[in-house]
Amino acid sequence: MGLPMARNLIQAGYEVYGINRSKAAEEQLEALGGHTGHTIADLASHMDLIMTCLPLPADIEQVYLDDNGLINNGREGLMLIDNSTVSPELNRKIYVAASGRGIPFLDAPVSGGTTGAAAGTLSIMVGGDRNDFERALPVLQAIGKQVDYVGSSGSGSVVKLINQLMVGIHTQAVSEGLALGRKSSVGEEKLVQILGSSFAGSRMLERHYSNHIAKEDYKPGFAIKLLGKDLDLAIEMAKQSGVDLSVGNRVRSLLKGAIRNGFAGQDMSAMLGFQLQRDENKELLHFAVFLPMKDADKSVKFREQHLQFLANRREEGKLLANGRFTDGAGGLVIYKGNSLDEVEAWVKEDPYIIEGARNYEIHEWDIVLAE
Repeated sequence: MGLPMARNLIQAGYEVYGINRSKAAEEQLEALGGHTGHTIADLASHMDLIMTCLPLPADIEQVYLDDNGLINNGREGLMLIDNSTVSPELNRKIYVAASGRGIPFLDAPVSGGTTGAAAGTLSIMVGGDRNDFERALPVLQAIGKQVDYVGSSGSGSVVKLINQLMVGIHTQAVSEGLALGRKSSVGEEKLVQILGSSFAGSRMLERHYSNHIAKEDYKPGFAIKLLGKDLDLAIEMAKQSGVDLSVGNRVRSLLKGAIRNGFAGQDMSAMLGFQLQRDENKELLHFAVFLPMKDADKSVKFREQHLQFLANRREEGKLLANGRFTDGAGGLVIYKGNSLDEVEAWVKEDPYIIEGARNYEIHEWDIVLAE
């Protein structure tokens, strides 16, 4: 995202300095007429305006709030703009820290992916002080087509996370609809054409099919792992707001499944591939594993290793639920697998079983999920 945005700023007549983890990207920036080779602290002490576009909240915290970061080294007159997707709380934390140094800060997340960044047609939603927005508007218009002031600090990220929630839901709708079309032997191109002119049409359908699915090219414009990160943030925001995201939670679960199954670095349209993969596999069975107490002292001693073992199985998509009986009788783990023998092999790798802290009993579980 950053390189095409920087190129558009250069083309608009701005003098641009850049820092990137990839030296290849910095070399490309130099070829476009940009400048590199400076530290974050150095730029903060000399630039008029600094924009950041980074993948993870931890990256943003480090770049802005570390001793060698932007705020502690920012000069008088500097303005800071973050184009990343992070939580509104992190935006407000940075806003307060920057304000304490007399430095304006805007949260200005962008939507449109690498295609929109290259074309200069990004949608930009901005939170912060209105006067600061007006000052930054010409720069934002150099990289975006739709630039909107939303409200106070964090408001831009609120809108962006709602956008990402709906992107995830629409993406899954496209995946399920096209998978069903393929199983029903309907011509896919005609199907997409009809859906596109009907109520089912969406920008996600158009984007995913035209740019990726029809070409069988899943080079990421926006990777599944990043959409998964954004859904985590959206669902956390919803919890804090008291909003139940039933569909959003299910989509996040599917994204995590795709990430575990090798789709993390592919474009989000590759959720179709994950859907097709799931359709080809037979439905997994559920097995309830009772872990009755055998040695209470060993159970305490090896509890952390046992919990880490279960966490690893959960990340692999093998674990549905786990818990313990409050009367000390033992615990219950529910696995997902193809057979009892497969699940028993996993159970025997549990530190509780290896160390003799617990016995085990395995029963196939006829599970009915609540609505």
